[in-house]
Amino acid sequence: MQITFQNALITGSSGGIGRAIALKLAQEGVSKIGIHYNSRRDEAEKTLAQVREAGGDGVLVQGDTSNAERMKTIVEDAAQKLGGCDIFVHCAISSLAKIYEHVLATEVPLEKWQLGFDTQARAFFVGAPLAAKYMRQGGRILALSYRTGATTGGWQPWVGMGSAKAALESMCRYFAVALARDGITVNAVSPLCSDEATLFGQFPPEGQKAVKEWADSGWSPMRRLATPADVANACALLCSEEASFVTGQSITVDGGSSLMNPDFPLALQVPK
Repeated sequence: MQITFQNALITGSSGGIGRAIALKLAQEGVSKIGIHYNSRRDEAEKTLAQVREAGGDGVLVQGDTSNAERMKTIVEDAAQKLGGCDIFVHCAISSLAKIYEHVLATEVPLEKWQLGFDTQARAFFVGAPLAAKYMRQGGRILALSYRTGATTGGWQPWVGMGSAKAALESMCRYFAVALARDGITVNAVSPLCSDEATLFGQFPPEGQKAVKEWADSGWSPMRRLATPADVANACALLCSEEASFVTGQSITVDGGSSLMNPDFPLALQVPK
């Protein structure tokens, strides 16, 4: 795998999956990385320290991605400090308390739905085209999605984020066509839950336990959840020269869990 691009901006890279992506890109030769955070500067500094240990360097960029004007400033500040923006990865997400309420989709407060949409779909709509203007000789744009939330309706409280992720994946397809002539690819990466992700750690312990038991039982054929490194590896591949003809796609990183059939008991699907 060869990544020739030299600088990247990763929103939401103060921890979890965003941090893993920053570290992986540094390991693969990306020399300057914009580490974005909203409020956790101390964690962003840890990410930057790990990037430097991996042989790269970078800068810190602060801002609230739910604010459209601030999202513009985040991209512009990063591009100025980095000397460009060859890779843009949108990974930022609000804290669970701000976007989640355990009620039916029809009862989710408008402000929680709106915040989920603003931090995902609107932020990407603003940030991706602006980042593309700083991509000099081709480039890579990635959005972190969650396909299960975007294509199903079972997880009712997730309606805000689910609809936002669906919109985000749709935009990836539209932007892929618009930017193809410039040699810029646009893709989504859709992982299974990761028990090391920042958001997962904000769920109640009983919720975390239930998700892990679900995966261990076999609904995830590999009998585990995703790790941030699993997701980062997929992102790095899409940033490589080898993936220069892959665009407008949503790459699922779930260990095969989306292949299971919810219409049949697990015991009938995978005999022990």
